[in-house]
Amino acid sequence: MPMVALSESLLKRRATPEVRPSYFTDPERNSGGRGKSRQQIFENNGTAGAEILAHPNFWRYLQYFIYGPNLPSSVVAKFKETASFSGYLTGGDVNDLTPQARAVVRSARLNPHEAADEFHKLVLECGATPSSAEIIRNSVRSVRVMGNET
Repeated sequence: MPMVALSESLLKRRATPEVRPSYFTDPERNSGGRGKSRQQIFENNGTAGAEILAHPNFWRYLQYFIYGPNLPSSVVAKFKETASFSGYLTGGDVNDLTPQARAVVRSARLNPHEAADEFHKLVLECGATPSSAEIIRNSVRSVRVMGNET
């Protein structure tokens, strides 16, 4: 129940950047959801309302709401710095940043599937369109890291 209370408090007070809850509720921000938001997927599986907030699989979304994308702070800063010039990341910015994202995955030996989702979140937080976020997600996801199965 503490997870429910914390989630409800954060959401009611709008204590997180608006883009973070929309990652959960907006179908356009769920690239693998076949037109459904992450929330709708919970609901289609018979979980609704506060039950979603108590569900063990919601924990990762709550962590994101609180902490943001789980990436090295230097990477987050670089993306946000690029976005600060225009207030958002353009498709061109995303194309320019994609090789850097792939290099981070390789050098830090991150799991490409997990890192892809985190970069997807980061790009959305920087104001990119869902289609631009999908580009970086797919590119990072395809990275091959020595010793990691993808």
